[in-house]
This record gives sequence, structure tokens and C-alpha cells, in this order.
Amino acid sequence: MKRALAAASFLVLALPASARPRPAAAPEEPRVSAAAPLYPARSTEPIVFIWPPENMPLAAESEFILGSVAPATAPFTINGVTVAVHRDGGFLAWLPIAPGTFTFRAELALSSTTTATAERRILVPVPAQPLPGKLAIDPASLSPKADLDLRAGDWLTVRMKGTPGKPARFRLGKGPWQDMRVANAALGIYEATRQIALGEEIESGPVEYELGKGWSSVKLTGTARVSASARDSLIATVKASTAGFVSVKTGPANGFLSFPLAGTRLMVTGRENSSLRVRLSETLSGWVEAKDVDLSSGTPPRAVSGTIGVARTDRGASVKIGVSEKVAFDVEPSARLDALTVRLYNATGHTNWAVNEAPDFVQEVRWRQEATDVVAVTILLKPSEVLWGWWPSYDGGSLRLELRRTPKISEYKPFSGITVMLDPGHMPSATGATGPLGTREMDANYAIAQAAKARLERAGATVLMTRSDPLHEVSLVDRPKQAVERGADLFVSLHNNALPDGENPFGKPRGFTVFYYHPQSLELGRAVHEAFRARIKLPDEGLRWGNLLVARQSAMPAVLVENAYMIFPEQEALLNDAAFRDELARSLVEGLERFLRNARRKP
Repeated sequence: MKRALAAASFLVLALPASARPRPAAAPEEPRVSAAAPLYPARSTEPIVFIWPPENMPLAAESEFILGSVAPATAPFTINGVTVAVHRDGGFLAWLPIAPGTFTFRAELALSSTTTATAERRILVPVPAQPLPGKLAIDPASLSPKADLDLRAGDWLTVRMKGTPGKPARFRLGKGPWQDMRVANAALGIYEATRQIALGEEIESGPVEYELGKGWSSVKLTGTARVSASARDSLIATVKASTAGFVSVKTGPANGFLSFPLAGTRLMVTGRENSSLRVRLSETLSGWVEAKDVDLSSGTPPRAVSGTIGVARTDRGASVKIGVSEKVAFDVEPSARLDALTVRLYNATGHTNWAVNEAPDFVQEVRWRQEATDVVAVTILLKPSEVLWGWWPSYDGGSLRLELRRTPKISEYKPFSGITVMLDPGHMPSATGATGPLGTREMDANYAIAQAAKARLERAGATVLMTRSDPLHEVSLVDRPKQAVERGADLFVSLHNNALPDGENPFGKPRGFTVFYYHPQSLELGRAVHEAFRARIKLPDEGLRWGNLLVARQSAMPAVLVENAYMIFPEQEALLNDAAFRDELARSLVEGLERFLRNARRKP
């Protein structure tokens, strides 16, 4: 899952499903028929590289390389190192690399006199070296590298590499020259920081760098444009054309922070390339993609909270918090799932009434002005109730939270009346990882989902799929949205893993992982993880908290399962085995059933 590296096939490393012990009372298991492998038609070439791609840049000391050979029994080496080949021809190797244009040279001994060869080149950057004695600045070293739009109080860091031991300066636009300090004397790294002053205006323009003094100095102009403004900030309004919300992150391309709904206004306080910095409150900022918002001038957002109303629903309760305009917010459930706190940003509290018409589920509603511009509303549940999930939306002049209670779970048929949303990860435009034989992750994920769907339906569940067929295109943000709109009670995203470049695949055991995010998903994650530990004979990489968008599904318990690793030939072969995929599905269903039974037993 971690990147578009390889699709998957998996080799059976354990006893076949038929030979594994089963509970004495378990009914007869359906026989799994043989199925065609997931990987595409094999190339006729004796050596096929899947990863890394030709001329890929990579800053590392070693890299893994994977692909396939035919015949699988022929002796095979890469750069003189013998590489183990799986019986189906797949291989995975971890080899040292060197700076410059580095070549992996593969040799397959077809006979005593015939050898097939193939080469794959990657580009490894040369380590930084001091520039020669002649006065010079390295153009590739100039920083900032991205366009910046700054505001009062922001810090700007300027950096360059040049001939060591020389005076260095920089300036913004036509402003005054400012000295740079020596950050690394041996390599000739120069650096400066400055804070944008209150009321300072800097017209958008590039940074100019200078090394040396007088007529012998050298100057270079960077490509990034920097500006600063004391004028009123722009307002970003979340587009209605989004999936209903956008992602605000902790930094450009960083982790998720908040999910403002369509129509929410946010004050823009800075820019880095295509990312806008927006203010959620006086003490909290995040970053949103410019393409997801409309920009305009206007007054900063400032909402006033009004009456809070709680009404019964079929699934639990609806809580409406009156607000004078759409603002960003955050929702935090308590660890024991007996309460929920909503924080409204850029808001002032003016709530005089809280009307509770669902006292069988919601015990009390409280609010407080948590900070100058943050209103916190806390909803406490009845002592006998447990929060199953929630989902936010704007309804006229109110922020509406749909609170879900634990659904009715049958003692004898726990899946009866339960709707499970299965999410086979990836799609044709983003296929995910690829295995040594060319198996694509999106295909392996879909095949596992189909096996799980069959088992769940036999157990009495209603099963929904985010991807209704193998070639279905479904955006990432649409997947949790589908689960809400189609009434799912549980959400499971199915994936298979890969590794980032430069990480040793043999550095530790690799196998399955289960991820969760919200407290209501922890017990589901534990149940699924324990079921995998009991049945799947692959290394256990644990139950993990993960800041993943689909794992952050809040309307219901949700997990993301990394079933295996696409890049290992043995595990790719397993994924291409219908019996193993059915064993994965069986483990998943057993975990879901255990969770439902435990949820039913809670007081």
C-alpha cells in the first residue's frame, strides 16, 4: 500500500487451509476452486524488471530490486551476487548502490554456454562536496525551493552552497542585502533566517544570492518567488465540488489535521507553492490545497453559537448546534466512548438553550468558551450507552452531528441485520504496489474483498463494496462517504503492503498489519488482529494506530488491513492462491464476528 511499487502474488508458507485445525463445532467449509492467477500474462523475456524503474532518482546506500526470470531454475545473479528465485520465477534482492548513474546488471545462465543479460539504471546523487577554489554558487542548493507568501511573524530561511570561506549575502527583491552565516565551513553551506516584521510588505520576486565581495563576487538568482503582505488576508471557501469536505493537514503534504465541510470559510495566512496556510484558531493553523478552495476577499470567519437541539433518530440521536456561519471544527470522542466533544473554531459562544429530546441515549449537553475563538460543546451519553460512531454535516444554520448507538446484534446470528462496507484499496488510475510477477495490488485487494464478501453473506451480513467491479474508479475521499450514505455499520479497507525505496525488505519479518484510528475502532482492530494471528502464517507486524483517511472513518468502527507484502515473491504467490485469499477472508470474518459478539455483551 505504501507506494505504487508492486502488485501482489503470494506463496503458501504454511499448511494448506484444509490441513489447519478448525473448531470442533465449525460447519463444513466450502471447497475453494482453483482460480487463474492475478498477475498478467508473463513476458517472453528471460529477465523482467518490475522495480525500480529506469532512471529513477534515489538517495540511499542500498536498494531493493524485484522482477522475474524464466526458467526459474537457472542460476541468477545481479552485479555478481547470487539471487534466490522463487519457484514461479519471482525474485527480490537487496543490493548496495553507489553514487552516480548506477547499473543493476542481471545475468541468467540458460545453459553452460548461453547467458541472458539485462540492465536497469538508477540515478544516485553524488554526496555534497566543497566547490572548487574558483568562486562559485551551486544553483541546485538554493533555498527556498518553493514559492512562499508570508505574513507578519513568519520566519524565512535562506540557504545556499558555495565556495567555502567567503562572505555571503542575500536579498529579497530590491530590498537591502543581508549577511548569511556559515552553517558548514567544510562544505561551504551558508544560511540566514529572518522574521517578517509587522506591517512589512515585500513584492513577489526571487531571492538573490551573493558570494564574495566587490568586483570579484558572484551572484545568482533563485527560481522560488517570495512575498510578504500586511494587507487583509484572503478568504478560502471550501468548494462544493469536493466530496463534501477537504483535508487540512499539519503542513504541506503532511498528516491530516481537520476536515472542513463544503462552504466553510478559512482565513489564508500564507502559501507554499500550491498549498495554502489557513487559520483554524488563534493558536492553530493548517494547510489546504489551493485547488480545493475558492479565494476571495472578505471579513475573517467568526461564528456565534446558538441553541443546541438533540432529537431521536433510528440509529441514535441527531445533535444540532446553531452557528451563524460555517466554520472549521474538530470532533473528539472520549476514551470510554461515553461522551463526544465538538470544538468550533473561529467561534464565540452565545448558547442559552440546550433542548434534549433523546434522553434515552443522550444524558446531557454542556458548552464552554475554551479559548477566545474556540467553543467546545460536550455531549454526554447515558451510562448504559456506548458511542458507535458519528458523522458531521451542515443543515441550514446548524452543524449537525449524527450520533450512532450500538446496533441491535443477534446473540445467535451476530451478522443478521448488520451491513459491512468492504473497501478494496486502489483503482486503475492508482494501482498501488506491484509484485515481482506483475500482480497489481488493486487486483489482489479486490480478489480478497470478493472472498470476504462471499463469507460474510453466508454468515448473514449485508455486504457493500466501494469498488463494484475490478476496474471501478473510486476516489479516496468517496470511500468513507459511500459507507455513510449507504448505511454501513462496519467499514473495512483491504490492502497489501510494499516498502519505501532504500528500506531493507529483509531487515525484519514482514507480514500483516491492522490499522485503526478512532477509539470506537480499537476493539474492532484488536479482534481482527487476533483472528489473523491465529490463522495467517505470516509475520505479525501488529495492531497499529494510523492517521489514514479511510481509517479515520468516524461514522462507524473502521479498520484498514494490510494483508501481506506484494514485493515478496513468496507472499505474491500466496495472494495468487484462491485458498490463501479465502483464509484471509475467513480470518477477517472471524474477527468481525468476535467484535460484534463482544459489542453485544457490553452493558
